[in-house]
Amino acid sequence: MKRRLVAALVTATALGGARAARANGFLIYDLSGEAIGRASAVSASTDEPAAVWFNPAALPYLRPGASVGGVYVTVKSTFSPSDGSPPTDSKRGNFVLPTVFANAPITDRVAVGFGAYTAFGIGVHWPDDWAGREAAIAASLQTLSLNPTVAVKLEERVSLAVGFDAVRAAVDFRNGLPAVAGGDVRLGGGTWGYGFNAGLLYRPLPNRLHAALTYRSRVKLDFSGHADFSPTNPDFVPALPDQPGSASITLPDALTLGVMYAPLERLKLEADVNYVLWSTYDRIDINFQSAPSHVIEPDGHNAFTARLGGDYHLPCPDLHLRAGFIFDQRAIPERSLGPGLPDGNRLDGTVGVGYTRGPFTADLGYMFVYVLSATSSGGREGPQGSYGTIAQLLGLTVRAVIP
Repeated sequence: MKRRLVAALVTATALGGARAARANGFLIYDLSGEAIGRASAVSASTDEPAAVWFNPAALPYLRPGASVGGVYVTVKSTFSPSDGSPPTDSKRGNFVLPTVFANAPITDRVAVGFGAYTAFGIGVHWPDDWAGREAAIAASLQTLSLNPTVAVKLEERVSLAVGFDAVRAAVDFRNGLPAVAGGDVRLGGGTWGYGFNAGLLYRPLPNRLHAALTYRSRVKLDFSGHADFSPTNPDFVPALPDQPGSASITLPDALTLGVMYAPLERLKLEADVNYVLWSTYDRIDINFQSAPSHVIEPDGHNAFTARLGGDYHLPCPDLHLRAGFIFDQRAIPERSLGPGLPDGNRLDGTVGVGYTRGPFTADLGYMFVYVLSATSSGGREGPQGSYGTIAQLLGLTVRAVIP
């Protein structure tokens, strides 16, 4: 029984099988319509207020502005048991992730920006009576990041930026109790965590050749919450009282390196690599009020994402056509996979369009995500078998230049 409680809380605060968005682990990187269309290969060439997220060092080169938008995500996972039993589909998840960004110059060399967005998240819901119900039925991790930042143009070709991250996180998880007890247990909790970010932009040939480097620090989240037990067997009611619980996870450091080259005046091509230090997610200590502490080791390993994107500008009408491709490396080994902890290499294709009229620009981006099948070989977090996921993202951003 204690093992099931531990697995439940870990899943609630860890990796989801059907993520609210796509990136290695549970990182949500694609936060604007323009970026999605270009496979989010934009760190060296972003020209929208969402530079606060992608590379705040670009802020001194931007006109003052603001943007609002959102990313709609639809995702579904499938589990195929290793014993040949019929596969089980998760319930389709549908999510909307809103974003708000703004930027403004302070002097000719100094600019500030602010962003409010979701950068990490989980959403999964399996059938109540499926084979892995004791490992996970439903799991949710929701975050909101508040990110003020300041950037300085050292000279026309080089700029630096630093920012502060405040992350509000909440978890809500439900899993089945063992058959002898029946019913389920639900756990929920919340916390704040804090970190920082930095960015560098080098423009040896302005608007022709740029290079970028960004860093976001790890953020520790110390969750505290409550476990509500609902056994259907009355004999287990006295043995399963509701009680407080706590756990800690560390959101990983993330590095991004990008290079933009414009072979034509109207064509931008960029290659970005994200390197995410999921090795911070290797151990979780679980504590309950009336149960012994327990340790779980997800064995997360550092993973990279390779992005290629392009943007072609048609001057009349003022239209941008975009496309891109992403390879996303898995962050969790097969021995740690489960219905709340599956992961797999991903192949993503993107297209997008942007239209400007006067001070307003609307950007629309679409992404198709194919998660390659991954096999749970250890059986530590649920039944043995293979997991696969298909997701689609549609991002819309409207921005305005402020006179």
